[in-house]
Amino acid sequence: MVQDSKEAFLFSEINQKIEDFQRDSKKHKDMHRNFRYWAFGLTAVLSTLSGLALYYPENSTIFNISILAITAIAGFLSSVEGIRKADELWIHERTTYYALKDLKRELEFELTGSGDKAKVLDACFVKLQSLLNQAGEKWSSGLVAKNTTQDTQ
Repeated sequence: MVQDSKEAFLFSEINQKIEDFQRDSKKHKDMHRNFRYWAFGLTAVLSTLSGLALYYPENSTIFNISILAITAIAGFLSSVEGIRKADELWIHERTTYYALKDLKRELEFELTGSGDKAKVLDACFVKLQSLLNQAGEKWSSGLVAKNTTQDTQ
């Protein structure tokens, strides 16, 4: 009976973490893509306005003010993108998501075998803890530390 509740708990935890990492990675992927699309769009608008300012010199003041405003918006979006690190988060979360899927598949496989179920559950729980700890350490020591180093230079 205890093993069944351990098994249910472990599957529940793994499934919840898979769902969390899938949701978060999708959110950060969408955020990253939206930042990129806005950057491409604003660059195209800036190029068009620059050309129009040359073609219609009598209206160059209006075009130049528009170029200045759009450049400020593009700079702001680039800064927000750099702070949010959506691209790095997306890759990190997706990697962890797939590692969790692999762990679940391994657990399902091991439980269908004729081995000691308690040992399989305990070993899998240790792997889950290790995987989540490594993901947290990688994020805090790698990605966050890299940002802190860049800010001080």
